[in-house]
Amino acid sequence: MRPPKRKGNGGVIIALVLVGVTLCGITLVGAMASAITSDRASDYDSSPTSSEAGSSSTRTSTSRTTSSSTTSSTTSETSGYDDSTQIQPVARLGDHPINIQDNGAVNTPCNLPTFRTDVESQDRFYQAALPCLVEAWRPLLEEADLPVRTPKVVTSGSDFETPCGTRKWNQTAMYCPGSHTIYMTARYYAEKEQLSEPGAYLGQFAHEFGHAVQGMSGISTAFGDAAYDAGGRDTPSGLELTRRSELQATCFGGMTLAALQNGGVSNDYIFPALYDSRGRGDEHSNVRDHGTTKNNNAWVDQGFYKNEITQCNTWMADASDVS
Repeated sequence: MRPPKRKGNGGVIIALVLVGVTLCGITLVGAMASAITSDRASDYDSSPTSSEAGSSSTRTSTSRTTSSSTTSSTTSETSGYDDSTQIQPVARLGDHPINIQDNGAVNTPCNLPTFRTDVESQDRFYQAALPCLVEAWRPLLEEADLPVRTPKVVTSGSDFETPCGTRKWNQTAMYCPGSHTIYMTARYYAEKEQLSEPGAYLGQFAHEFGHAVQGMSGISTAFGDAAYDAGGRDTPSGLELTRRSELQATCFGGMTLAALQNGGVSNDYIFPALYDSRGRGDEHSNVRDHGTTKNNNAWVDQGFYKNEITQCNTWMADASDVS
């Protein structure tokens, strides 16, 4: 999930970069099930206020939930890990084996469909982007001897149930590790935030995919364990851990955008995605769980401009950098 976006910001990103570029309690199929389950989804914010909930009665757009599997080449991965490989996630944080020096997301072309903000069009957009993101991260994960498992994507325009709990149409998107699924709340971005640039939606999706990388690698499990030991995610220590998780996903999102840009995806997508990610932060929320706008800005830029996995190790960063 992403924190809300500051409204009324303007500006244009002018740099052209040429560098190479979370939790529930169900059981997964396969020997690695316990490694990515937990009691809460990543980015799972509080329920909307009564005024927000009431506003849904004024909406006129069609609400529909759609989902689809990945392409045929990855269909076998969508129901569980490939047990034949015996590759398992590793539940560690700052010393995670994913942190191989000079490793980054690889340049990946991506043919994205025409974007519109209705639910069905958004779903087509995310489903088309998904295999590109998987391929951008596959070599990095494989070099670290970590599993590659394509997440499912569900796009919804209404309230819906997930293994991690109920998600409202007017809440931001989330990733649920237990089902290894990204849930994109289409009307929230189109109506509540009134986003129109397709790149902003791509940036949201890249952040959620960053959480999916945490799920595949085992970082999500280690985070859940650490938050439990800290007394819960709502304690001061738990909130700091949550910010570290969210800002790492933001940095991973920046790496993804770099890989897509260098694979030929137009800056008409990339720059609005970066701009949107830079404008998010806890200043627009009543919970200190995603980091300041300044730090969101810094981490997405670090991921984008450097595209090195070790540069996204928020677990080892100073507290001021994840405030």
